Amino acid sequence: MKDSVMRSRTPRRAVPLAIAAGVFDLSVHFEGLANPTRLAIVEILARRGELRVSELAEVCKVSQPRMSWHLRTLRHAQVISARREGREVLCRLDREAIRRNLESFVQILGAGDSSDAPELSRITEALRAPVSEGVS
Repeated sequence: MKDSVMRSRTPRRAVPLAIAAGVFDLSVHFEGLANPTRLAIVEILARRGELRVSELAEVCKVSQPRMSWHLRTLRHAQVISARREGREVLCRLDREAIRRNLESFVQILGAGDSSDAPELSRITEALRAPVSEGVS
C-alpha cells in the first residue's frame, strides 16, 4: 500500500516547473527572492560585488551544496549571474535583469499614483550604477 501511495505523487522538484521549463514571468523573479537566505545573498552581493560560492556559503553559514542550490534558484530567477574561473564559480547580481523585472513590476503598478514615479526612477537608476557604488 505504501508503494502505491508513493508512486501516485509527482516527484518534488528543487526548481519550480516554470523555471525548469525555461518559461519566465515576473512571478518567477519574486519566487527566487522568497527565501531569507536568498535575500541575504542578494544583500551581500549588492555590498561586495562578486564573490565565490565558497565565500558566500561561509558568510551565510550554510553548506556549499545548499548554497549552490540557492544560487541556482537565483540564477534561474534572473537575480544573479555566475562565471567560472578555473574550478571556482563567482557570482554577482544581474543588475540589468533585475532592472528589467523591476520595470515590468512598475508597469503592473502603473495604474497607481504617479507621485511614486520619482522614487521608482531613483531605484532603477541605482540598479544601473556600477557595483562599487552599491545600492543606496
